[in-house]
Amino acid sequence: MNKLKFIGLLLSLFVFAFTAQAQVTPKTEAVKPAQEKASAKDYEDLVAKLKKGETNIDFKKLRFAFTETKNYSPYGNRSDDSDKMSQSYREKNYKEALKSAEKVLETSYVDVNAHFIAAISNKEAGNSEKFEFHKKVYLGLINSIIDGKDGKSAKTAFEVIYVPEEYALLSYLGLRRGEQALVTENGSKFDVLTVTNPENNETLKLYFNIDTVWKGYEKAFGK
Repeated sequence: MNKLKFIGLLLSLFVFAFTAQAQVTPKTEAVKPAQEKASAKDYEDLVAKLKKGETNIDFKKLRFAFTETKNYSPYGNRSDDSDKMSQSYREKNYKEALKSAEKVLETSYVDVNAHFIAAISNKEAGNSEKFEFHKKVYLGLINSIIDGKDGKSAKTAFEVIYVPEEYALLSYLGLRRGEQALVTENGSKFDVLTVTNPENNETLKLYFNIDTVWKGYEKAFGK
């Protein structure tokens, strides 16, 4: 499935009530107080709630709590199961894609793509309940990345825990990825992606705060 068809399927299944351009409209919000650092125990507790069907949780806390677990990698999930999941999905082998997605979620319940593929695969299998569940988790994770930001500057950057979240958000917004640059502003690291809206060919730059990713890199290299 090519990228445009992928985006079209996503839009038709989730019936988004907004366009990509609307999603990056600046919002004015009060500055949020610093949050208490999440822990691996928080991750376990939040995943347990989700598995019980409680989808009204703090998805941002879930994501950042995952970074405190042994399974976190700043590179994202690079397992064989992740590769099989993507390949099976591209081949429209939804049964195998679902099996692999479930294995990915066993070690990384914050994997946005795994929830997306699990949602689509369950829909194809006629399992509407599981489709709705994974859709809610997928949207919860995506909205926690957006977090009221527009991504148009370092001050309003989307904060990610690994680079694959950047690409998942672009797919959600229906934007094509172009050049990517690494910049430092006020002591923080940012991936700056040049993206294009295929509906009107408008290009813009989106900022992603990768401080958490960078700390993961440093830890991996023993710095």
